[in-house]
Amino acid sequence: MGEGSVPLSQIRNADVLVLPIIVTNDGVHLNAPFSESDITLLSLTQCLKENAIVVGGHITPEIAGIFKQGGFRTFDYFTREELIVKNCIPTAEGALQIAMEELAVTIRGLNVLVLGYGRVGRTTARLFSSVGANVSGAARKFSDLAWCRADGIEPIHTNDALNDLSRYDLIINTVPSKILDRSRLMTVSKDALLIDLASKPGGVDFDAAGELGLKVIWALSLPLNAKKQNRSYATVLLLLSDNHFL
Repeated sequence: MGEGSVPLSQIRNADVLVLPIIVTNDGVHLNAPFSESDITLLSLTQCLKENAIVVGGHITPEIAGIFKQGGFRTFDYFTREELIVKNCIPTAEGALQIAMEELAVTIRGLNVLVLGYGRVGRTTARLFSSVGANVSGAARKFSDLAWCRADGIEPIHTNDALNDLSRYDLIINTVPSKILDRSRLMTVSKDALLIDLASKPGGVDFDAAGELGLKVIWALSLPLNAKKQNRSYATVLLLLSDNHFL
């Protein structure tokens, strides 16, 4: 336990429970990597007073159900567009950091494919382009392909991009569906790096990638370092200060 912290067993009658940006990784336990022991979501209900409010990120109906049984209201941070947008920036920076650490070449001149051109994909593509990479943005919607052109990113339909991945040095996936299966991974260069930014189940067949000798990093829960995490946490606190949740 950190300095100034209080054991969970001593907490009672809390009005508000503030949970992490990613509440849980398995649907049962709290996402608390620095805790000395596992904490179940159900055990947290014992800390709350009647009609307490629970706020967290990516609260599924199953998670909400755990708290609803105790009469507690839940609110998801990611119903707020401003947090989603702010969270895209450190996520993109985290992807850039990974690429700089893992690749033996500079980012400038690198051939990069970003799969998916939603909020995260667009922010990531623009960041890599700004440091000199040759970036292609893959999307299925014509509106997203139009945004690629507007952002100075080479637009390519997802189906066309997936047919031949051999020309890319770095492939960044943001689509939370396994679009990079074995047949498609077989066209990836052995020297390429794949970064999966998608939430579970991810977009890469990791078993097939390993068998093919490809380097894949599943970068769940970016931002990577505490400084960037604190920025997101500060944003959450700002949201809590208004009347949307309370």
